[in-house]
Amino acid sequence: MRLRLDLSREFSNREIFFKFVELPTGELLEFLKDSFPHVSLDAEDEETGLSGTSRLRSGEKSLQEELMELIVLLRLDEEEEHIAEYIIYNLDDSGKLLVEKREICEKFSITQEKLENLIEAIKSVGPEGLFEGCVSGFGESASYVRPDLVIRDDLSVQVREIAIYFGGFNKKIEKIFLYLNELLQRRKEILLSLGNMIVRKNVNFLLGKSSYPNKIKLIDAAEELELHVSTVSRAVSAKYVKTPVGTFPMRVFFGRNVEVKFLLPLLCELLRNNPNSTDEELRRSLKEHGIELSRRTVNKYRNIIGGIIHEERSVSER
Repeated sequence: MRLRLDLSREFSNREIFFKFVELPTGELLEFLKDSFPHVSLDAEDEETGLSGTSRLRSGEKSLQEELMELIVLLRLDEEEEHIAEYIIYNLDDSGKLLVEKREICEKFSITQEKLENLIEAIKSVGPEGLFEGCVSGFGESASYVRPDLVIRDDLSVQVREIAIYFGGFNKKIEKIFLYLNELLQRRKEILLSLGNMIVRKNVNFLLGKSSYPNKIKLIDAAEELELHVSTVSRAVSAKYVKTPVGTFPMRVFFGRNVEVKFLLPLLCELLRNNPNSTDEELRRSLKEHGIELSRRTVNKYRNIIGGIIHEERSVSER
């Protein structure tokens, strides 16, 4: 059903504003084409260099591919790994389990307790929201994406835009045209501001001088932009940013969640260099790299990779 705007309420229509903020450019373009057939729309790609799709940096894959790479860190035995693979490939793109737990127990002749332990282990290395159906930033086509932002080699920021064309003298349609342009301009301002925040906080990461991105708290971004936190959360969801060091989901740079794919290699390196480091010493070393974790969280990830470090040392001593 096509959206019918009450023009007397247009500028207080939060639902429309949220769609403009939340939807990636491609989806927003389709929404506008469907809802406002009386205006002509186009995505302006050529001038911004945002045309076509972009290959994601290695590690930014589908949810299933991501988890298959990470479960090796759990040091599972052959049977457990086989069951874990089955679980992973029966998750949808939002991280929701598509089969009943009872069916998994029957299929592999395991107890409910063992299944729950495996699920908790997978959750420990997976993204937030796993098994709860609220994982974002992954999908079947996640290997190739069309970024909404691009950060160039000189660290300038550009936004992929939508252009609206209107011809005629219908005053009502003209009002809608002006309204849509205003929303598109506001969307551009928000995304541009968020892109510049990424640059300010991540110069070393974007220049390849550090291996972990500095996270920007959503509340800090909201205060700077004078927006509600939920609006900023919508703005960074399901969007990608192309940078000099790869293409990433915008969520990589915002929030409090630990980016395990960046953390674990760094923690491995720290432990290789100083295997006798205490959890507190590791916590301080990580903080120097822009990663603020509690000592308990450091211990959690240390235990995950401990088997790998021990195995490497054993091989080197033979």
